[in-house]
Amino acid sequence: MPVHLLWFITLGCFWGLTPSLYKLMGEHGLPITHIIVYTGLIVGVALALVPLARGRLVMNRGVMLYGLGCAALLNVPFAMSLFFSRHVAATEYALIVSTAPFWNYLLALATGREIAHPRRIGGLMVGFLSSAVLILSRGETVGSGISLWVLAAFAVPIVYSAYNWFAAAYWPKNADIMTVGAAESVFSGLLAIPFMLILAPPWSEASPQLSAYWTAGLASLLWIVERIAFFALIREKGAFYTIQAIYVSTPAAVLWAIFIFGMPADPWIWVSLAILMVALWLNNSRRRVLN
Repeated sequence: MPVHLLWFITLGCFWGLTPSLYKLMGEHGLPITHIIVYTGLIVGVALALVPLARGRLVMNRGVMLYGLGCAALLNVPFAMSLFFSRHVAATEYALIVSTAPFWNYLLALATGREIAHPRRIGGLMVGFLSSAVLILSRGETVGSGISLWVLAAFAVPIVYSAYNWFAAAYWPKNADIMTVGAAESVFSGLLAIPFMLILAPPWSEASPQLSAYWTAGLASLLWIVERIAFFALIREKGAFYTIQAIYVSTPAAVLWAIFIFGMPADPWIWVSLAILMVALWLNNSRRRVLN
């Protein structure tokens, strides 16, 4: 099995855990700014330890600027995702996020990193169908009306597409995955500190008890692996290929629930996975013309 496929599956599985982590941290009352600051710094320091121990931690100007750019572009949709996941029904939000590959493809077309092709467009539509089948078959219904919250939530995958495009287009020369991931994560935490001090300073009543921060620690441990997988794919395969892991994350979320909480499996999950395989084949059976 190709290494990039292993990273792809890993990324999708960890993205599948993300909604549960968001909900868990919300239930424990962690302010959004605290989540970004503490997880960013923890993940950044942890990723830096490996190249530091090997004597390969080189934070040159290119890596620093790249990390700062990624962090700035990541923090906005990250905060928005944490926010909207608390105001939009899970089924609706999952379908909205499933449109992410479409927005990434549009941006890739506009910037000349991809060319229009019917097979790719068909793959995007089939991939969305895979997510829709699985979500709607859960026995939950999507709201009958489209609220302003739902419309506003579409900004999340759109803004994330800018982050993915930047991460793929401006990879610093000769930089390794760990160093890049460390730079982005540390800058992500540092950039959020002023917002934390203004909106929810640690000494205010908005801060939960110290025991609640174990959720942020758990998320950090998982996101260390997620960052490695993400940057490995961004560097090797590009933004459009990487974002397709969002299709894997939807069935992964259900499989995690079956494994952890003992929820019963049903034929719909296998139907969704079969459709997903068709979507991934359509999207990747044709070689990229541009990189």
